[in-house]
Amino acid sequence: MRIPMEPVNSNAGASGAIASIVATRHEAVRRMPAGREWRVALWLGIGFLLLWGVATALAYQAPDIDSAEQFVWAVSLEGGYYKHPPLPTWIMHGLIALFGPSLVLPVVAAQACIATALALTWRLGCEFMSPLRSGAATLLTSLVTYYNIGGDSFNHNTVLLPFQAATLLLFYLATRRGGSLMLWTLMGLLAGLSVLVKYVALAPLAGMALYFVLDRSLHRREVLLGALLASAVFVLVLLPHAWWLVSVDFLPIRYAQFVTHKLPETLAPLPKVADFVFTQLQRMIPFFIALAVLATKLRVRRAGALKSGMPAAQPAERLSADDRLFVWIAALAPLLIVLAVGLFGGTALAARWGTNAFLLCGHVALLAVAMLRGTDAHRLWRITLWIVLPLQLLLCVGQTIGKTIGADWLGIPTRPNYPGALLARMAESTWREHAGPNAGPLRLIASDSWLGGNLILHAHGQPRQVLIDGSHRHTPWVAPDAAANCGMLVLEDITGNRHTPSQPHPELDALMAATDVGGVWTLAWSGKQRKEPTGPRAIIRWGIIARTATGASCPIGKEAGGANGN
Repeated sequence: MRIPMEPVNSNAGASGAIASIVATRHEAVRRMPAGREWRVALWLGIGFLLLWGVATALAYQAPDIDSAEQFVWAVSLEGGYYKHPPLPTWIMHGLIALFGPSLVLPVVAAQACIATALALTWRLGCEFMSPLRSGAATLLTSLVTYYNIGGDSFNHNTVLLPFQAATLLLFYLATRRGGSLMLWTLMGLLAGLSVLVKYVALAPLAGMALYFVLDRSLHRREVLLGALLASAVFVLVLLPHAWWLVSVDFLPIRYAQFVTHKLPETLAPLPKVADFVFTQLQRMIPFFIALAVLATKLRVRRAGALKSGMPAAQPAERLSADDRLFVWIAALAPLLIVLAVGLFGGTALAARWGTNAFLLCGHVALLAVAMLRGTDAHRLWRITLWIVLPLQLLLCVGQTIGKTIGADWLGIPTRPNYPGALLARMAESTWREHAGPNAGPLRLIASDSWLGGNLILHAHGQPRQVLIDGSHRHTPWVAPDAAANCGMLVLEDITGNRHTPSQPHPELDALMAATDVGGVWTLAWSGKQRKEPTGPRAIIRWGIIARTATGASCPIGKEAGGANGN
């Protein structure tokens, strides 16, 4: 649809005609066919994936630690894992079955989650503002660093984003169309799946429940029946996982209690919460920069239009009281609940818990400032687009160079420039040399998730399993007699820098003590050390437990195609 641009004319007698053109243009923008906006959103999402996928493929040498962990877990479909619920790992299992493990796979998958979440958030915004205004708001939101440079890792926080956005959209539509049982059913399904991604999904769900209580217009029979239906579906989705939790003595819950330790003193939460808030503000710096530039540009254009005699743009759509209440609760509840847990629960807050708290920040910003009411939607969209795209490119290039080429040149160790391929070659050659004539290929590794994930990534199609930290409790899919049937390579990272902090793993230490042969690898961590004798190094202690059950087959890989390891 071509929309005529308003002519620049200082003749006061033409103001009525100009006002009519502006009003017509505003209505045309607001009523643009939905397909056009979806196409724009689709192309922006594809560009997002290509930008980060190409950058990763060209520069990264190793995955992020959370992505490496998913490679380790995804070899087996379980009812849950010792840290988290199972859905992200199930998704990664399917992706690996389709495409195989690669450095690009987790980054593209994570960015696909972010792009989907932003598209759904845009669609939600179209319910209470024009598509172009919602698009501008969503573009601003994409600058929160959780949704760009923080998206190079496939973890439970990024996977939660699309499920959270879909649940919020379905909840809004269901509350506005109270008799639609299908919407309520889908909302309950997505709410249950979001908890199967990460338990912190309960925070935005609590916000939706609060809105339901406060908005009295929803207290009608058909809406209450729909909400009960959604609750029933939610419970049914979670029942199998609840059964699994009981069977493992609530292992993920106890892990969460361990990593989010209670703070001992009464006033101890205050500095921790302040530090959490400060970190969240840092993550929003690109968002604030874009918002400030946008406000400045619009103010200059508005002043120029007033000097030339142009009338002000038509006011934007006014939100109803119910919509205002929904937007504010949906936007603020996830963050406020996390802050309340830190303040009143005395729990140390992890910075990454803010990932899911800012999906509506762009919409709130545009609703809260005057430029939404005084600026034409088409102009708002166009200016926002030309501000956001260069910033996204700058963030991608800066992140990629900073973690790889720049860090390599400066001799700074990072996860993306870790020598994962060299580690895999050392593991293969050491195994062939020391495992014995009846060992077969390397199938079983005992190590932390980081080393194990790198070895699975570079397995070249050979099925492998990792006994995480030497613990069968953390890795129930590894059979107790697997070491006897397959042999085992035991690895312990003793580098001791901030990426590989020394942690006690008594079960791994016991396995290392039982090895038949062992040694230490020293691997150059950066290009600087490969050229010079100085620079960061990865130090790995290794040992091999020889295969003793020579008459039995190695079970690892039978599901992947019948290989028995003999």
